[in-house]
Amino acid sequence: MLERVLRKWKQYRYRFVPWIALNLKDRSVRSVAEGDSDKIVPDTDVESNLTRLLSAFSQYDDREDKRLTYTAHALKAQQNLALMHEVLGFAVERHQSVILGGGRGVVVTAGVVPTGSVTSLYPGLIYEQYEPIFFQSLGNPFIFRCIDGLLIDGNDKGISKFLYRSCHGRDRIGPYTVCDDSWLTQSPLNPLSVGQYVNNHNKDYPANVAYQEFDVPADFPFHLRKYLPNNFYSSSFERSHLPQRLTRLVALVAVRDIQCGEELFSTYFTVVH
Repeated sequence: MLERVLRKWKQYRYRFVPWIALNLKDRSVRSVAEGDSDKIVPDTDVESNLTRLLSAFSQYDDREDKRLTYTAHALKAQQNLALMHEVLGFAVERHQSVILGGGRGVVVTAGVVPTGSVTSLYPGLIYEQYEPIFFQSLGNPFIFRCIDGLLIDGNDKGISKFLYRSCHGRDRIGPYTVCDDSWLTQSPLNPLSVGQYVNNHNKDYPANVAYQEFDVPADFPFHLRKYLPNNFYSSSFERSHLPQRLTRLVALVAVRDIQCGEELFSTYFTVVH
C-alpha cells in the first residue's frame, strides 16, 4: 500500500505547486524570456506537420464518422501508425519507460525524428482559468498548465474521461465531430495523441523534446478537426457573445534528432520570466 502511494506521489508531485516551489532550486529547468518567445519552431511548421499527417489519415479514412468495432478500431489505429511513419518518417507509441518506476512512456518505434518535428500532442479537455476543475484534479498527474493560465486535463481515466466523452458528444455538428476521443482508448486513431505519457527528464536521460503551445487557426480544415485530441470544457454556445476562441494544442517538439528505440523526455519545469 505504501509503495503504491509513493509511486503515485512521484508522478503527482510535478503538478503540486507548493512542492514545485520548494524544489525548483534543485531542478534543471527550461527558461524562456517571455510567453511569446516560447517557440522551438514557428507555429507555421507545427501547422504544416499536423496538416500533412491528418490529411493522410483523411485520405485513407473510410469511417465516415461511423462507430468502429473494437477490432476495426485497432486495425485502423495500426494503419494510421504506418501512415505516420510514411508521412513524417517516424512513429511513436506508448511503452514501458526505461526509468525505474517511470510507468509508461513514449518511445520512437520506427524511423528517426528530425530536430523540430512534432513528436506528439498533449490531449485533453481545455479549461479556462475560472472554470471548475477541483474534483478532476484530485490525484490527477495529467493537468498541464499553459503559459496564459489555460489548463489541459490529459487524464484518460475516471471523471476526466467521462467529461471529455460528454463534451465530445455535445459538440457534434450534425454527423461530424470536432475533436477526437480515441486517445482515451489503448489504440488512438491519431498516434500523436500520447503526449501526456512523455516522462520528465533526469540526469541520465536529458530532455529531447519541449512543449510548444499552438492555437489552431480559425481556417484550419474542418474535416481534419476530428483528429485533434483537444476540446473545451464549456461549449461555444455559452460564449456566443464573446470573440471566437481558438482550440489550444500543446505539441511536443524535438530539440534534437531522436533515434529509433529512444524514449521521449520533456522538461516538466518551464520558468517564464
